[in-house]
Amino acid sequence: MDRRAFLGGLALAAQATEKAWEGIFVIMQTPFLENLEIDESSLRKECDFLVRCGAHGVVWPAGAGESISLSPTERMRHSETVVKEVKGRTTVLIGVHGANKFEAMDYARYAEKIGADGLHALGPTSGVTDGERLTDYFTAIASVSKLPMCIQVTNGGMTTDLLLKLADKIPTLRILKLENGDVPRDVTRVVRERKRPIIASTGGGAMNLYTEMERGSGGTMAGAGLADIQTAIWDLFHAGKKRESRDLFLKFLPSAVLERRTTYVLQKEILRRRGIFKTVKMRSTGRFNMDEADVAELDVIMESLKPHFRV
Repeated sequence: MDRRAFLGGLALAAQATEKAWEGIFVIMQTPFLENLEIDESSLRKECDFLVRCGAHGVVWPAGAGESISLSPTERMRHSETVVKEVKGRTTVLIGVHGANKFEAMDYARYAEKIGADGLHALGPTSGVTDGERLTDYFTAIASVSKLPMCIQVTNGGMTTDLLLKLADKIPTLRILKLENGDVPRDVTRVVRERKRPIIASTGGGAMNLYTEMERGSGGTMAGAGLADIQTAIWDLFHAGKKRESRDLFLKFLPSAVLERRTTYVLQKEILRRRGIFKTVKMRSTGRFNMDEADVAELDVIMESLKPHFRV
């Protein structure tokens, strides 16, 4: 058995024992065909790829999955696709955000009905920032489902103060995905001030993953293309192999920097190169927005990380 198969086997064995709530929860990309319809076969391949990468959880749909461009019918149909394709092999969070609490409540009921493990709730897509209205929105979602919930920061009204109050108010709230401001310091604050084992997770393309782990974070939620690399960084760190974890993180870091400029199309290009997606189509732009220098930079990054791929 080669090293890649061995590592993949260890990851699957670990996942089979118990569902994880900490670690690398991948924000899945949404693949599109040339005509911009959802490519269901590639979505299924992405699910299987992420399980084999050792991802501790997957999330669909969320902001990086272009959820704002999806119809309610698409969201419901393909949420079930994701749950069925994962087949219980890792934790599945289904995105339940909506323009208002009533829409979000419908998504939450449906997520529980189809067998999701948890709910992933962004702020209202209407952009509400008032603390009382946000509290009403999130408590309404929690009121219709017993599933554990993750709340992701999406606007300036979702302060760390508000999140800590929501953790006291909503018993099913399990994960806070911190995004705005100085995220590593917000991780430290949540870890210090939480009154129960609420998980401080993050995003930002995993750019600060190593320092966040040092501060006690419960994981990160980044893109799908290099899920096995992110998972290996996490696994090494928590196995006490911090030097190896940091070395691998430093190899990974240029990809997070490149994503800051190119946005989510980078993840689709990596997934295309790894044989998971057929296209890099984005509904928001309908075109590929990486230039020749970006592509060359990705070539170097991929070559550096290839020996560490699990899949």
